[in-house]
Amino acid sequence: MHPEKREVPMRSLVLRKYVLMFFAVCINAFGIVFITKAALGTSPISSVPYVMSLITPLSFGGYTFILNMSFILIEMALMGKERVRAKRFDLMCQVPIVVLFSSFTDVSMYLLRNFKPTTYWEMMLSLVTGCVILAVGIGWAVKANVTMNPGEYLVNVISKRFNHAFGNVKLCFDSTCAVVAIVLSLFLLHAIVGIREGTIISALLVGPLERLLTPAWNVFNRWLK
Repeated sequence: MHPEKREVPMRSLVLRKYVLMFFAVCINAFGIVFITKAALGTSPISSVPYVMSLITPLSFGGYTFILNMSFILIEMALMGKERVRAKRFDLMCQVPIVVLFSSFTDVSMYLLRNFKPTTYWEMMLSLVTGCVILAVGIGWAVKANVTMNPGEYLVNVISKRFNHAFGNVKLCFDSTCAVVAIVLSLFLLHAIVGIREGTIISALLVGPLERLLTPAWNVFNRWLK
């Protein structure tokens, strides 16, 4: 006789998805900080919190929290009452994601406090390493399929509201974040800070790396079924 197949209870399956999402968010935060510490420019969506953290006592993670919570409020304003009611679970799930991501951003800044590449090749190697780490986190988040981070969710809401392609809206969104960071740094620090060639490289490299690594995450298939 063949042994009966063990089915994973739905509650256990959901828990496993959230465990994977937890680690994905932590890896994403660590990857972004690693990119930032390469000193060749941070990622576009993190550029504004990073610049603001250099101007005031509030931390990188603190401003990341404020920015992402504002994204959720903008999502709700664009969606309207009926869609907010229908998507309230998705919206609520973003809040703990923001708290975890922001907190681990500051934890990562502390862990990497002594990491300061000096030569250009060390900076570039650190940048690429950070992009790989971030690609891993994104891939795990996609595999968990629990919810989207507020930045991606906002782009999705805008693309549906105004009937534009997600990729085009994402490009405009990232560009806007970078421009705002440049304006803030020029106005308040009198120099362009946080936006360099690494910002463009990370924006172009993380997506292809995530797609390249996607087959590797089939290792989670059995655990998530």
